[in-house]
Amino acid sequence: MTDARELLREELLAVAAIVVPGQRGVVTHDPGPVNPGALFDGRGPATVSSVTVETGDPKSADPASAVASAAAALEARGWATEIAPEEDGHHRVLAHRNGFDIAVHAWSTDWRITFTGQTPSTA
Repeated sequence: MTDARELLREELLAVAAIVVPGQRGVVTHDPGPVNPGALFDGRGPATVSSVTVETGDPKSADPASAVASAAAALEARGWATEIAPEEDGHHRVLAHRNGFDIAVHAWSTDWRITFTGQTPSTA
């Protein structure tokens, strides 16, 4: 589980660096492996890790371009991507590879770009 979490974290940081060169992505969420299906007695079927990285450049905020750049960077790294239609200034791309999922979000009202990923579940 730790290897999958580290792989996801490294992928998010690498893609963030490609999308916004000259800026360093910041990990804003990484609580470690969690059991989303845990029962109150501590038993549950699976464990996943979720990681969020944020980056951006306030001088060149272009959410549509950032999402397109993220899709291209993810595809170049072997991810299958799908750019969702823009919705009220919200631009996003979804990516999948070997059970891992990534979503990249950018908004026309904010210069930040958010990269969120989840590892495959392990029993």
